Amino acid sequence: MKFQQFLFDFLISKIYRAFLAMNTEFNALELSQDARCLCLAPHPDDESIGMGGTLIKKGELFDVICITNGTGGVAQELLEIEKINIRKNEFEQAMQRLKLNSYSFFDHIEDRKLVLHSKDFKKIDISQYDYIFIPNIIDQHRDHKAVSILLKELLKSEKHKKTLKIAFYEVWQTLALPNLYVDISDVIEEKKVLIEIYKSQLASKNYTRKTVGLNNFRGLLPNVDYAEAFSVIDVSTFKKICKIYTL
Repeated sequence: MKFQQFLFDFLISKIYRAFLAMNTEFNALELSQDARCLCLAPHPDDESIGMGGTLIKKGELFDVICITNGTGGVAQELLEIEKINIRKNEFEQAMQRLKLNSYSFFDHIEDRKLVLHSKDFKKIDISQYDYIFIPNIIDQHRDHKAVSILLKELLKSEKHKKTLKIAFYEVWQTLALPNLYVDISDVIEEKKVLIEIYKSQLASKNYTRKTVGLNNFRGLLPNVDYAEAFSVIDVSTFKKICKIYTL
């Protein structure tokens, strides 16, 4: 109970104060044809679960980087290199179904140790992007949280557009106040196929059914069948929210 009270008093309340200071309407996310977008996936499959429909519809605008090797999600008793190969092959199969600008896989960064690899993360060039998509900052996975921590530091030291927007997507934890959505009703079957490429992950959890259920629910407010929800904010607001990790 003490931890829950701490979480509310010092974390959740701060997030709500930050978001309530901005427009919280739920509108369609309009990406222009010349927008440059980066999707950072802590593990292979996060990109497909969180925003696979958006990538199917607008893949040509996106670079996708998987920033760990994702081996922690492989249940079988295998050598580490075998686990890496499984995850990398699944990721590449999924990415090849999309019409992306580019994709890459950081096989040298260990799953669940992302926060220890700030030097590798700083090699990511963010200078030309209009949007950077990352997992929900309070997602219940250490690597998902680490993306926000490392990106905050990267924004301090590296050049980026003044108009850059940070977009949180949903994987393990739902967004408190999503403000933009993409209607994926016409590509929901393709998104299912995308997620089901990750057979090593589906062995322990039915990500397809649970993700589709969330997308169905997210279609409630805009009155569409299926939607992916995002919280899109400017860099200044993003840095303020990241302060929850520097108390």
